Amino acid sequence: MGITVEFHDDGCALIRMKNGQNRWNLTTLNQLNNALDEVERNRSASILVTTGEGKFYSNGLDLDWVNSIGRSSDAGRKFLADLHDTLWRIMHFPIPTVASINGHCFAAGAFLALCHDYRVMRSDRGWISWNETLISLRITDSSILQRKLNPDALREIIFAKRLTGPEAVRLRIVDEIEDISNLLSESKAFGFRALGNNVIKRTDLQNMKKDMIPRTIHESKL
Repeated sequence: MGITVEFHDDGCALIRMKNGQNRWNLTTLNQLNNALDEVERNRSASILVTTGEGKFYSNGLDLDWVNSIGRSSDAGRKFLADLHDTLWRIMHFPIPTVASINGHCFAAGAFLALCHDYRVMRSDRGWISWNETLISLRITDSSILQRKLNPDALREIIFAKRLTGPEAVRLRIVDEIEDISNLLSESKAFGFRALGNNVIKRTDLQNMKKDMIPRTIHESKL
């Protein structure tokens, strides 16, 4: 079923990830970037919301696929670099972005959510976690985490804690928790509140994001 884009009359562009656990491999990453291309081409879109379906927002890397091509191979290194480029693309996206976290959100999936301007998480079930420590992976570029999170949150990440919605709010990893019935509508509201009554040009917003959260170039091994 892949990744789909919906354009709502109110100006919301909604990207739905519908690949089961929404793990990241070459196919799903290309689908996400194609969806982002569609949103950028649609000048009527004023905010972007991303969400998953069922139990998962995103369960991180497709480790079976990554291991099959070899993490240190040319193809493996290129994929990880492309994934990192995509995270920064979302970080600097030219309209407000909101991650509507409907379920479990792990590792590279948690990075994806963190790169949005705002995060709204389901209140009653689902964890957010950077579980790299548990699966013997290293995060050699921690700049996204350090720019977005406070020391208390970083400490929990080091120990790969699985954080519930209320815990993630306390640590300021997510902005709000909502019942699943209100999750999408409140996620959209965050994006529209960010704009308020202002008319902000896309280029100006993107430049401000780049100025406030400049990219640091590192080789990524998420």
